[in-house]
Amino acid sequence: MPRLDNFIALDGADKLASLEAFGLLLYAKFAIARVPPTRWRSHFMTVAPAESGSRDIATIRRVRLAILRALSLTVGADNCLPQALAARWMLERRGIPANLFIGTQCDAEGKPRIHAWLKVGDEWVTGLCDEARYTLIASGDAETA
Repeated sequence: MPRLDNFIALDGADKLASLEAFGLLLYAKFAIARVPPTRWRSHFMTVAPAESGSRDIATIRRVRLAILRALSLTVGADNCLPQALAARWMLERRGIPANLFIGTQCDAEGKPRIHAWLKVGDEWVTGLCDEARYTLIASGDAETA
């Protein structure tokens, strides 16, 4: 039971963040399934001034690690969009605005591949990728809580 031992070894804030991430990943997965891709921009891409809010790097990294921990327990949430949405919601609750990007690129067979990633300034939160290889479908700044 290494997962349980690892969870028990976490401090209180990390335990709460991991539980929050788990719940939000499930919620994000459900929300994405109910919204057709043509409406993702209107449902998931809220725009607000990027300069407002905090950029506490420790909190950003705590959220990133909580998402990674929760992924190992969440069936089917290894997709990039649920991760980006859950992390964005967690950061919003903490007053940290984050930029959610959705982009596309063609794979080796010429089929379009969609990817979502989340950043706070230059700090990656989820979906680490080579941004230059993607054509943005949508980008926006998250609202702060």
